[in-house]
Amino acid sequence: MPKFLIRFDDVTPRMRWDAFQPFIDLADELGLHYLVGVVPDCRDTKLNVDDARPQFWAEVRRWKDAGWTIAQHGYTHEYATLDSGLLGINKRSEFADLPYALQLEKLSAGKAILESEGVWEPVFMAPGHSFDDNTLRALANLGFTAVTDGYGCYPYRLRGMLAVPQLFSSPKHFGLGVYTICLHSNNMSIEAVERAIRFIRTQRHRIISFAEASSVRSPFPLIPAVMRHGSEWALRAARALRHIPGKT
Repeated sequence: MPKFLIRFDDVTPRMRWDAFQPFIDLADELGLHYLVGVVPDCRDTKLNVDDARPQFWAEVRRWKDAGWTIAQHGYTHEYATLDSGLLGINKRSEFADLPYALQLEKLSAGKAILESEGVWEPVFMAPGHSFDDNTLRALANLGFTAVTDGYGCYPYRLRGMLAVPQLFSSPKHFGLGVYTICLHSNNMSIEAVERAIRFIRTQRHRIISFAEASSVRSPFPLIPAVMRHGSEWALRAARALRHIPGKT
């Protein structure tokens, strides 16, 4: 049976707290362990929705103590290139196509902020799902061990880094494996928040932590590779079709 990991992107002091707070309350009630992407030094003005929460870092420390996984979500969340990186998802990136030394500098600065707040963990969440070989090399040299991205429905090694796949933003699945449901609470309507909370409540027995998701293995050795390559082909083809001129 499928397992689900709940992931939240764009966690910043000025995120849309009225949409995110219900998920915090639900985690406290049910003992959930989310994966949250915290931007170390957010300079992306599009993510500034509410007034800054003064106790933001204390809140993040509380989540970490409660068993949530804190992923480093880039550095400033400012897109610097139009490169879609290794996964080919979005044509924008904070890191892909930048020189290795610059990527290392940015990632190191972001890590230092999270370390100073006592919340760094060796997990990386790339803004726009875009990173390249130099990103992975820099991450490895900084002590990161995993990225929350990739194709398929089982964890695998990507250039030596553990990749825990992320395919959908809704609870779609293929009947087996682990699925990271990627949520952007800044953009969620009240109805979308309510739907997500209903799903989490009804599927609580299938919702796992990032650590648990990292250890999920298939009982059939060939299945992970087949599903990884199959999902990559299908999703790349679907994205290409959406960009054909005149296609609706």
